[in-house]
Amino acid sequence: MLEVHNINVRYGKSRKQALNDVSISVNGEKVAIVGPNGSGKTTLLKAITGLTNVYSGNITVFGRNLTTIMNELRISTNLPDVYRLLRMNTADTIRLYSELKMQDPEEILGFIEEMDLSDTLEKMLYELSTGQQKMICNLMSLSSSSKLILLDEPFESIDLRRRIKLTDMLIKHPAEIVMNTHEFDVLTKLKGWGLYFIIEGRLFGKFEASEVKNLFINKGVVPNNISVMETGFGTFSISRDQGEVSISAARNFNSLLNEVT
Repeated sequence: MLEVHNINVRYGKSRKQALNDVSISVNGEKVAIVGPNGSGKTTLLKAITGLTNVYSGNITVFGRNLTTIMNELRISTNLPDVYRLLRMNTADTIRLYSELKMQDPEEILGFIEEMDLSDTLEKMLYELSTGQQKMICNLMSLSSSSKLILLDEPFESIDLRRRIKLTDMLIKHPAEIVMNTHEFDVLTKLKGWGLYFIIEGRLFGKFEASEVKNLFINKGVVPNNISVMETGFGTFSISRDQGEVSISAARNFNSLLNEVT
């Protein structure tokens, strides 16, 4: 349903490269994209949703070029930019977007009650805590009408109890999911999910998310590696079963790079 072909995104007057020849194909699966802060994870999702301009390359969703798509109701995201378009409280925002997507708002309201977030409904999104806002946007993206869900750091600022519930919802949801994160602890639970790494706007992979406990990162190129990553701060390679630093032992990608460098 999603094809990204060699896209490049540049920002600012300096035309800094945010995404560099990124390609990914998602067809009937779920994938996690893991990388450090500032690596291009959010930019990739914004490019797919049309929230940022693509300098070159092309994106196809449901067989149609992104530039020709309007009113596509099968795509959803937790990017807050989408839900801040109008000055409404959380309940009215849910009702409006449910109406636009031709779905029953009670589905999302039920998710919110299950997550003990009913006290957020009369507040504006900007009045919510970071974790509350993230969770509301997560739940709005998980409607049953969604066939492709794009999730930006869905576990950020979320407490452990809700993280466990959210992980279960993502695993059980029938839609294709592209989720980016800089955390590793959830990956071992994502059996059957694909895994990519993103560094400095370049995408590396594909691996299996559930096998992250068997993956190691090494400085330089080691024998029998399964991937080599050329970056601005050195060359790294990924190996299976043995190596310098266990990927799953690190708390997140930022700390992983600190360890290996």
